[in-house]
Amino acid sequence: MPRPVSTRQQQHGAIGVFGVIVLLLAVIFTAVVVDSGRLWAQKRKLQSIADMAAIDAARQVGGCPQGTETVMKARVANAAQASALSNGYIGNLITTPNVVDVGMTQHNVTTGVRNFTASNSQRQSVWVRATREVPASLFAGGLFTGKIVIKADAVAPSRSSFASFAVGSTTATLNTSDSNLLNALLGNVLGSPLSLSLASYQGIANSQLTLLNLIQAKGTQGGGATVGSVNELLNLNISLKDFVQLVSLAAARSGTVANPQVLADLTTLATKTVKSSNIKIGDVLKVVNPDPNAVLGAGINILQLLNTAVLVANGSNAINLPLGVSIANLLAVDIKAYVVQLPQMVIGPAAFSGGPACTVARTAQVRVETSVNQPGILGVVAGVDLKLVVEVAPGRAELMGITTLSNGQTNVRIDAYPGLASLRLTNTAGSGPALIKAVGALVYAELGLNAPIVQPAPNTLNFNLTHPVSSRLPISANSYGSAGQSMAGLATGANLNINVCAAGLCLGNVINALVTPTINTLVLPLLAAVTANVVDPLLKLLGVNISGVTVILTDVKSGTTRTLVR
Repeated sequence: MPRPVSTRQQQHGAIGVFGVIVLLLAVIFTAVVVDSGRLWAQKRKLQSIADMAAIDAARQVGGCPQGTETVMKARVANAAQASALSNGYIGNLITTPNVVDVGMTQHNVTTGVRNFTASNSQRQSVWVRATREVPASLFAGGLFTGKIVIKADAVAPSRSSFASFAVGSTTATLNTSDSNLLNALLGNVLGSPLSLSLASYQGIANSQLTLLNLIQAKGTQGGGATVGSVNELLNLNISLKDFVQLVSLAAARSGTVANPQVLADLTTLATKTVKSSNIKIGDVLKVVNPDPNAVLGAGINILQLLNTAVLVANGSNAINLPLGVSIANLLAVDIKAYVVQLPQMVIGPAAFSGGPACTVARTAQVRVETSVNQPGILGVVAGVDLKLVVEVAPGRAELMGITTLSNGQTNVRIDAYPGLASLRLTNTAGSGPALIKAVGALVYAELGLNAPIVQPAPNTLNFNLTHPVSSRLPISANSYGSAGQSMAGLATGANLNINVCAAGLCLGNVINALVTPTINTLVLPLLAAVTANVVDPLLKLLGVNISGVTVILTDVKSGTTRTLVR
């Protein structure tokens, strides 16, 4: 039976309605796809802007701190904003709801996610949040004026260039007299006589270890808490005996110290240490870096490390040193060295362009006293009462720049400033001029000397290192002023102020026949011998030279960009 016409018409109408619905759904789905793609593209572009802003801002964290935390954060925020604008961002990252902050990232063991925590002290990374207000829909925007805010977060770790360096002696300048002084210096403070050879000290001076080696060695040393970070290591108070043993264990762990004789000599130093003076490792090694753990692999010269530790443990106490020379008719010669200010080994970043340096290595501030208080010299003199005092203020070296050059080399620029020095001649009490007394009479000669040395101008030292730089280190460079000379040279040409007195009546600058031969055969040889054989070598071992400084670069890391944390 034929279907009714009305039914066919109804079917045609239903199909038409269904087609309209399908077409409408297609339009809606197309709009959703277009809107989603548009929002995804804008989100991706915003994420790229946030990523680059975080990376560029993180470069501002690792360098020398300048001013307050507010100043530092402003510098970081400005760097992020400048980066964002250069990449097409329209807005201001410094104002809310955008964020630019400095802090640290911590790994959540449970979730496996790294979380950022704002911190003024732990400046390890930079968090940037960039936002942008966009229409919720291009299609619905004509009907509804809805807006949505898209956001992008990026966290970039700080990555500054840094170097480790010191001011001191190198193996090229060590000689036999230096090994004698090192044995006296180290043995005096360690509490047991030493007799290491020149070759032993040269081997130790050629060896390096790292902060990571020290941290790992502390875990195996026992006898106290282990340390898990650079800050914990630097804050560790430890006896000198345990510290020397720690250095010995760390050297054994270091792949760079493969010489068995060096390891044996370090073990000898550890077993010879009997004094229990405590030191803080942070007083031996200064780390100037916002993220101390970033310098775990920095190389440290072992001989410099031990010398500095010994001086820290000794404090301001006198170190008795052997004269090492023989001067006719002089028996009662006493030599003491005082380290007034300790030398510094440093690890840290270079100065910002045009700014002051924050990573500064200093030599020791030293006072060496040579006293003679002895009667009956040369058969014509009743006695000699004199003290030669050599004082040397610290020189310094400042890390000014680390640059990766286009030829693949890394340039390290360090400004070197020599120290100031002076020679003074007094009596042993230090209360007046030196005295030479005649036999059986009230005739005596007063000897005075006060010879300051003017500091030469600083020199800029440039280290150009071919990659890999680790194979070129350690390396040293000398900065010497044209007017400088050794202390021995100064002593030989010293001008003595001589005043001859009889029965309390002083005759001014008159040289009596009685005292002239004594001065020529006693005082001037004493000045020359002490400075040449004790003072000059000692100052050299402590990195002090009145004519300049020797800068030893032990490691350098260039601040290449690191990947984002998230």
